[in-house]
Amino acid sequence: MSMSRAKGDRDTPRSDVNEPTIAICGNPNCGKTTLFNALTGLNQHVGNYPGVTVEKTVGSFQVGHGSSKKFRLLDTPGSYSLSAFSPDEYIAMRALSGDIEGESRPDVILCVIDATRLERGLYLLFQVMQVGKPVVVALNMIDTAMRHGTTIKVNQLSSELGGVPVVPIVANRHRGIGKLKEAIVATVDNPRPFVTQAYDDVTIQAIRELMDVSRNGSRTGAQYIRLLYDRNGPAEVAFLKREGSDKLELVESLRERIVQKFGALSVGETSPLSNRAETIIDKVMNRRKGQQATRSERIDRFLLHPLLGPFFLLAVMMLMFQSVFTWAGPIMNLIDSTFGLLGVQVEGMMVEGPLRSMIVDGVIGGVGSVLIFLPQIIILFLFIALFEDSGYMARAAFIVDRLFGWCGLSGKAFVPLLSSFACAVPGIMATRTIENSRLRLITIMIAPLMSCSARLPIYTIMIAAFIPSTTCLGLFNLQGLVLASLYLLGVFVAVIIAFLVSRFAYDGERVTFMMDIPSYTVPTVRSISLRIYNRVKSFITRAGTVILAITIVIWALSYYPRSPQIAVEYERQADQIEAWYAVELERPETATEAGRLEVENHRSAAYDKLTREQAGAYLRNSYFGRIGRMVAPAFAPLGWDWKITMATLAAFPAREVLIATMGTIYNLGSETELPSSLIDKMRSDTWESGDKIGQPVFSVAVALSVMVFFALCAQCGATLVTIGHETSHYRYAVIAFSYMTSLAYVMAFIVYQVAHRMGL
Repeated sequence: MSMSRAKGDRDTPRSDVNEPTIAICGNPNCGKTTLFNALTGLNQHVGNYPGVTVEKTVGSFQVGHGSSKKFRLLDTPGSYSLSAFSPDEYIAMRALSGDIEGESRPDVILCVIDATRLERGLYLLFQVMQVGKPVVVALNMIDTAMRHGTTIKVNQLSSELGGVPVVPIVANRHRGIGKLKEAIVATVDNPRPFVTQAYDDVTIQAIRELMDVSRNGSRTGAQYIRLLYDRNGPAEVAFLKREGSDKLELVESLRERIVQKFGALSVGETSPLSNRAETIIDKVMNRRKGQQATRSERIDRFLLHPLLGPFFLLAVMMLMFQSVFTWAGPIMNLIDSTFGLLGVQVEGMMVEGPLRSMIVDGVIGGVGSVLIFLPQIIILFLFIALFEDSGYMARAAFIVDRLFGWCGLSGKAFVPLLSSFACAVPGIMATRTIENSRLRLITIMIAPLMSCSARLPIYTIMIAAFIPSTTCLGLFNLQGLVLASLYLLGVFVAVIIAFLVSRFAYDGERVTFMMDIPSYTVPTVRSISLRIYNRVKSFITRAGTVILAITIVIWALSYYPRSPQIAVEYERQADQIEAWYAVELERPETATEAGRLEVENHRSAAYDKLTREQAGAYLRNSYFGRIGRMVAPAFAPLGWDWKITMATLAAFPAREVLIATMGTIYNLGSETELPSSLIDKMRSDTWESGDKIGQPVFSVAVALSVMVFFALCAQCGATLVTIGHETSHYRYAVIAFSYMTSLAYVMAFIVYQVAHRMGL
């Protein structure tokens, strides 16, 4: 059965006739993203579906050469069914049905099915076919199925599905992609919905009655099915809003017929679809009897072992943190020196003034201070991509479920939380796959505690500057251990908060955890490279837009006003240095070459000191300096001076801005002709007033205080906005900001006071 639109298609937006839209769908872990990357390559961009925060990825691909035809590929959220209770599933159903305003209606639906889990894939396919659009099936991981001793009769499967094109592929090896493109072209050129009997007669009759009384001729059969089976779901709300609340009585009477036949509404859908899938599988699949355990099963005996599994996961995470320092170091040093030399070259080519200062101190000094951490960002994303593409991510979720079930979390929270190590925004969005509202809210509220890539530059510069690179236990680098400890701090605090919330704010009921365990696959260089490319592109774009804009604002606040009194005073002191120099040269003992050289060195040192003092005076007198000295007492218990305080406050929109701001501040406050790294300037910075005057601002205690504060604070505007959108209540964003910032201050205070008293 396939039901098209009831009373003729409405005039919804349609893709350009020269660029048909192909919507791709599939179960989680079926290889949908890998196939999307294989088809589109770099021709893709990420945004949001209109009106919601659900992420949308759109790409394009061509078929043929010369007069090739171009196609638009629309990714939809991965889902096990179109049951529209979670935001992801609802958006997937609406996107496939062409029911999203401003989004093109798909010409063809490309359904990706994992050949090793054919039954589950068919279950989704039967629901997708009710949309009434042409469908093409990409039967992925066919090589893995064969290694497991399973043979699938592809042509017979296509016949059983009513003629739906079925193309066997291996997406991560790029096998079968050409034939899949040909099948898409043929289906676009000769579109027709395919018919297969999946739902029972009671459901079919109920939908026909709903069509007869409905005033919406554009609603698809899939939407009517969701109306029937998703009681109190989004489809019901939308239907009653348009058709009128009086139609609820009819809907409930139709549901009652289904209940009388099957005993429960949910069984009315799952039973016919599962039975139909089993019937088809019996006809098209041959399984080798008495086969030995698969490679994945043999590996899982170790990786999913109750004792060995957690130790392996911990070892992998430690390797990741150690690699961030050991692998990235040489490249970071190269980038750092390059930006330093670039600043000197640009400074030499421009006339002294505000424009030169803005470019050298603001743009190069600020944004350059962030971009040098790009190698570490790449390494972090490399590990996450390897976890996802290899199939280990799902195993880690099961391990986490066993480890943290006591605190109210389930394994379903693992993927969002791990994603938050890259960025909390997609991590929070990933909670849409969590059906339990209590677990979803808890996960959203603790996801920002995971140390995202924006915190990594802060950790790196503080560790590199003030934590010695020594070996502990003959194996671990102390800098890597400190970095790992900061990441584990966020995890530890998140677990404690989840426990307290589930224990006192909720009833503490355990959430059942179910997730498919995909077969292990060998990640390909192409797939990994595309994932890293998209992440790096996003990071560089952020550095070139948001961070650049904030850096220029910080530069302006730190540069102006330029007090003429300061210039006059330091010009007077410069004249005094010249007068001293002239007198010294007239003395008999300086007549020798050695004597003249000594006087010249004294003169040069005096000028350098005067230049630094003048730059510091300008900075202290600036708008930024005035505000900083006013609010600095509030952060003095953390060991911070006004520069650290203001850089921290400036970083509330985005954490990376801390490094860019400090780069700008120290460049403006430490004028020098030589390229000097931000680390060197931080090490040489001293207190300008108070009882610490002349002492170094930074110490191990101060560095630990700064890192702990940023490990726990909620300094990311995008994250707070996403929390508000995903929870539909901005009070949760306010709660997240308040508890995280308060916690960060208290913990930073404790760490500084303890470390300072220990003499660190």
